[in-house]
Amino acid sequence: MLYELERYEVLTSKGYLDRLNAPTPWSTKMMPHHLGMVRSQCRVAASFGGGVATSLATIRLSPEAGREAELQAHLSETLGTLAHMPGLTGAHLLLTDTPRTSSPTTEQQIRGKDGAADWIMLLSGYDAEAIEQVAADRLSPAALGTLGAQDNPTIGRYRLAFTMTPQDMATI
Repeated sequence: MLYELERYEVLTSKGYLDRLNAPTPWSTKMMPHHLGMVRSQCRVAASFGGGVATSLATIRLSPEAGREAELQAHLSETLGTLAHMPGLTGAHLLLTDTPRTSSPTTEQQIRGKDGAADWIMLLSGYDAEAIEQVAADRLSPAALGTLGAQDNPTIGRYRLAFTMTPQDMATI
């Protein structure tokens, strides 16, 4: 799941933390089944293109020590080009910036510790094969390594099944 916030500060707001510390009965029942989750609260470092596409690839990676600025510059340039390729609609770079809270929330206590990615690239588009080709070529582990990434990027592939807007919710 992806959530986009108007402001990063929402993650430490009283209202948001109150909700996480008072999960619904359904959430309480389901949380123990959500094992091995990766939850990364991020800031957008680069964003190109837009819209809601049917296909999405995530590439989770970590920069090599001392090469962060170099890698970020290379990725920003590359992603800017990729967003305009046939089959792709967007390319984004997110940098994890986990907010500091005083203690784990009730939801965190129920499900256990979450993993987090250091950096995440998002590639979206209407052609899953075009996205796959980019991930296998220009953003392959070997290509990322030459740009300053560590050896272990993780690629996730997703297909959009359903979406609702606030206007849709108002009709329910």
